[in-house]
Amino acid sequence: MASNLHDPNNHAPPVAAADVWDDGDGLPCQTCEPCGVILPQRRLRATLAPTRFESPHTESPGLRINVQTVARQAVPTAPAVPIKEYGGEVVRLEQALVEGPFQAAKMIPAQPLDAVQGSRELQGEGQDWGHARPHPLRWLVIAGAGVGGVLVAALATQELLLAPKSKAQSTGLELIEESQVEQLQGFELDGPSEENARSLLATFAVATTPEAVLPLIRDAPRLTRRLTQDWQPWQVPANWLPARNATWQISAEGGKNHGCLSGHKPDFTPYQVFFVREGQALRIDWEATEGLGDATFAMLAKGRGTGGIIRTYATPENFYSLVFPESKFHSYKLLAADREQVVWGYVKSDDPAAAALLKVFESARNDGDPPKEQAVTLRLAPPPAGTQKNQWLIGEMLHIDWVSP
Repeated sequence: MASNLHDPNNHAPPVAAADVWDDGDGLPCQTCEPCGVILPQRRLRATLAPTRFESPHTESPGLRINVQTVARQAVPTAPAVPIKEYGGEVVRLEQALVEGPFQAAKMIPAQPLDAVQGSRELQGEGQDWGHARPHPLRWLVIAGAGVGGVLVAALATQELLLAPKSKAQSTGLELIEESQVEQLQGFELDGPSEENARSLLATFAVATTPEAVLPLIRDAPRLTRRLTQDWQPWQVPANWLPARNATWQISAEGGKNHGCLSGHKPDFTPYQVFFVREGQALRIDWEATEGLGDATFAMLAKGRGTGGIIRTYATPENFYSLVFPESKFHSYKLLAADREQVVWGYVKSDDPAAAALLKVFESARNDGDPPKEQAVTLRLAPPPAGTQKNQWLIGEMLHIDWVSP
């Protein structure tokens, strides 16, 4: 915008449209006169110096950073780049590279699923992800048959182990014939006497009446009345047989050879059955099996009766009283066959029964061990006055074990 105001400090000459001012590159410094600053000469457009880009002067390239770039092919149809001049300088406008659409080096055609996997089903992260694979019915049937076969084999093996031998099955539950017993020469640990005892015990256990038991026991005429009153059935199944793990023992204690078969009933109650030979037949000693005597332990514990023969488990003890001082008596604890009822027996130190009992326990005792209980048959006598109800005198030691000679 032109101004009509005169500025005395403005020394710029009037400018015409045809004037072109030099950039003053060739002047090392401006010359100052007292009258002001001397400006460079005006030159016309025709006398302009060559442009900077046409100068032969080569500048130092300086530090160059060589960055390898991948040249991309420009579009061949791009127009030429125009060159224009702005303010005395030439500016070359470069054509921007136009990228073409991305193309793969090699196109892989998609293959159908059936051509790759055939008739197989997808697995892993396929369309059935999270679904259980169905197992063929054939394998399920084979696995079930295998498990069933193992169970049948195990049950069959158990039955064979628990079943009695063929000889015992052939005889059944009948009594042993005398012709078989005649061949026996005493009792053997693993001889035919054990099989005969098992068969006889099976017949005895399944009996339901005293009349069925009497032919199987020892001294049946003498015990008919007592067996009729005191006998109790075992209440086992009709096909019950002693287990194969039942313990068979033979002994000659008490002056008579006998065998003992011990085990458990179906209700887990323990049993101990004694067998003896009566004549030429095998019989059960019912009194020894039940631990019976002339008096019951219930009566003896209450001080009733006059004593008599008892079958007991005896153990030496140190229980004395004023009537039975330690200086004159030996003390014994006497247990019943069920081991629940107890009475106390005393024997004088100078009595033959005391020496017999000491001999029994000395032979059964191990070095340094306390005396063990011993099954014995004793004869009790009434105690003197002033004693407790369950204290009795031991009049005689009859024999070791419960089988009578």
